Amino acid sequence: AWEKGASSDSLLEGISGDLEVERRHQEYPQLRAFLKLLLSLARAHAAASLPLPAGFSTCLLSERPASLCSVFAVHAGFGYATEGERWDVASCCLSLFLQLLEAYDPSSDPSHELCGAPPPTTPAEATA
Repeated sequence: AWEKGASSDSLLEGISGDLEVERRHQEYPQLRAFLKLLLSLARAHAAASLPLPAGFSTCLLSERPASLCSVFAVHAGFGYATEGERWDVASCCLSLFLQLLEAYDPSSDPSHELCGAPPPTTPAEATA
């Protein structure tokens, strides 16, 4: 979906609509399945030593309604039919955050160029 087919905007728009329905029922099977799919994709890329697909982390870390950041920020305020589901949603979100952090390569991040700052260094470079 990130490289071909639906844009990340339309993907998150669809998930956002589903999330509204799930919130009314206080059960989140599609949200949990979506988060677990994203986590599986991120882990598969890491296991194969491949970078994440272009736009993957940007899509997840945006402020769109169904993005990872937005879901994690408000998940505690959702109503839940079962308490265990709350912790499953939280666990999936945190696992995805961890996977994104582990995959992050500061040397390939062009955002430092926007403010004129020098490229970031890795911990090994900083101590050398």
